[in-house]
Amino acid sequence: MIRSIVIGLILAPGLLASAVDAGDEAAGDDAILAAARTADLEYSRHFALLQADLDDGRVEVRVAAIKACGPLQDPSAVPLLIPFLDGATRAPAEVMAAVQSLADLGAVGAADAMRKLLGHANAEVRAAAHNGLERLQAIGAGDHVRGAKDDSDALRGSGVQNLGLIQHAEAAETLKKALAFDARPHIRRLAAIALGRLGDAGNGLALAEALTDSDPGVRRYAAEALVKVDYKQGIPNLLMALEANVAGQHIDRCVELITGQDFGFDAHTNLLERQAAIEKGFVWWAANAPSFR
Repeated sequence: MIRSIVIGLILAPGLLASAVDAGDEAAGDDAILAAARTADLEYSRHFALLQADLDDGRVEVRVAAIKACGPLQDPSAVPLLIPFLDGATRAPAEVMAAVQSLADLGAVGAADAMRKLLGHANAEVRAAAHNGLERLQAIGAGDHVRGAKDDSDALRGSGVQNLGLIQHAEAAETLKKALAFDARPHIRRLAAIALGRLGDAGNGLALAEALTDSDPGVRRYAAEALVKVDYKQGIPNLLMALEANVAGQHIDRCVELITGQDFGFDAHTNLLERQAAIEKGFVWWAANAPSFR
């Protein structure tokens, strides 16, 4: 009713203005009711046309109708859109449009059907479903684990990133596999960061091994994650990583943080001076390692 009155006020401003100007309160009320009835009739016609278009034989017409349902904010549109979440029988464009409109409508009841789309063969459909679940605040830890294993780089990156923010039985193992084996450097970096956020020293060995990664960014974030999880057994790995002087400045800072010592390493000096600083680090480790076991 509120929507109808508002639309009516827009559709019939002249009618209302004349009634108010005349000072005729009764006429003003009649004008509002007339505008409301007109708006309701117009909306009903518009909605009926959308329903007809949803059954049209052309995909593009159906997609346009699906997209038009979201802005209506009309709960009665939800059951009309649910069938378009059937990934087995509907075109990807229809499915993605339905996900978007149902998310616009806040249709939490559609979450289970959206979740099934996370296994769709089309990566764009999977991404749309993932986004729809996030907008409905219906995405779970298991969905992020699944995303972290997806073939799509975008979904895999998002899943890996989110696993560092939740507690889930599979999170650490999924992240360690991504850190060790993912072909994309940026995803390996995200995995290192996420493992650091989990804060579990039990993941330290995987992070220490990542200090030999071919990507400087992975080495840097693995070193920073080692500090976050306080994996003291990784100190020798950090010192050895300094020898290659790849991301040396960042790794040296991590050595200082985790040991509380400054061994005089400078990434910009010559090899002999760098080696001397690293040797100091190993001497310190030999003397202090027993206290960390």
